[in-house]
Amino acid sequence: MKSAHVSHAQPNGPPTAEPEPGPTPSQDVQGLTFRVRGVPADWDIIRLKSLLAHQFDSAGPTISSLALEIHGRSRTATVSFRSVPPPLRTSPTAGSWLVPLPSTPNLHTGPQSLSLDDGFFGVTTLFAPPLEHHKVDIIAISGLGGHAFGSFKQRGGEHMWLRDALPHHITHVTQEGDHKPCSRVIIYGYDSSLPQSRSAQNLEDLATSFHNSLLDLMSAANPKPIIFIAHSLGGLILKQYLISLSKSSSDDCQKFLRAVYGVAFFGVPHDGMDIESLIPMVGNGPNRSLLECVGDTSSPILNIQRRDFNKTLGSEGESEVICFYETLKSPTAKKDTNGLWAMGGPPALLVTKASATHCRPWEDDEEHICALNRTHSDIVKFAPQDEEYDKVLARVRVVVQHALAIR
Repeated sequence: MKSAHVSHAQPNGPPTAEPEPGPTPSQDVQGLTFRVRGVPADWDIIRLKSLLAHQFDSAGPTISSLALEIHGRSRTATVSFRSVPPPLRTSPTAGSWLVPLPSTPNLHTGPQSLSLDDGFFGVTTLFAPPLEHHKVDIIAISGLGGHAFGSFKQRGGEHMWLRDALPHHITHVTQEGDHKPCSRVIIYGYDSSLPQSRSAQNLEDLATSFHNSLLDLMSAANPKPIIFIAHSLGGLILKQYLISLSKSSSDDCQKFLRAVYGVAFFGVPHDGMDIESLIPMVGNGPNRSLLECVGDTSSPILNIQRRDFNKTLGSEGESEVICFYETLKSPTAKKDTNGLWAMGGPPALLVTKASATHCRPWEDDEEHICALNRTHSDIVKFAPQDEEYDKVLARVRVVVQHALAIR
């Protein structure tokens, strides 16, 4: 193995544990996926693999995606290793590593180093079709204590449906009669860790950060139709963001909002969730107020959200919202014998059907409400050939078809 010349970038911290059993991406070293940012826009997978193999792993890494980012300056890849190189085995205090790019004649032509991390904070493009086939944008946001990539990854496996399945199953028919992938798929990550958190962010703060991360999309002259996928707390952040757009006088905000056609909510606590076991985990930390507003069924914030969201995306027929709800109880938080928090407590239904489907009154039917035989965390985790994924795909396909027909 070659000697790796890496340096640490600015801190963003390791990913946090989801409120479910099982290792997080940082803990499951052999199954860890890294994000590689700053890949020159004219590089392909072969060139990137060669550089990473030279730096880290003579056997070569596996590059599962390489897509142009929304700002258009560079590409981003998702990468895994058969054996994670020693420099990447521990989470550094900086949270990411810099790999120098080969020198170029003009030092101002683009990024001069790659940035590797496993936190996936901010925006990451997982798939981008050729411009002539790009018809729709799908943007996913993870949930409470989740991870932008790991939350949507098969438990105990490598399959990540937003990268490995969905973009290949959402297609359009070309003039030649061929079916071509037509959706750009983007994920968004943020810090919503529960234990030992130092963050006092509330829903409005989280929605503002989400807004800022999408500014490059919002400034596009002709945005594509947009479908959002949101899990748990991510759905409340999304609702707050869309509500803020609807109240904005900015032309870009209004233009972007008009482009939003569909939302798929997964276990989103529109009317609160069971947080009884999570309260001891946060104690009197600065994030307790955020957790309590999510758990309180009479929360003024959630009440206002429900009222305002009903009119945010227009009236019936102008947009479409689907609600998926969990039917399996989830393990709850409990301290283990070492004093560490683990999901080994008594099972509970964290988000009830009533809460997960308390959305727009005109979409209270089988087309827009769907049960998934999953726990709260696993409701967005699918294996290849998964029957539960087929339910999701069928509904998302219809929403995309409607979006393309209307927009």
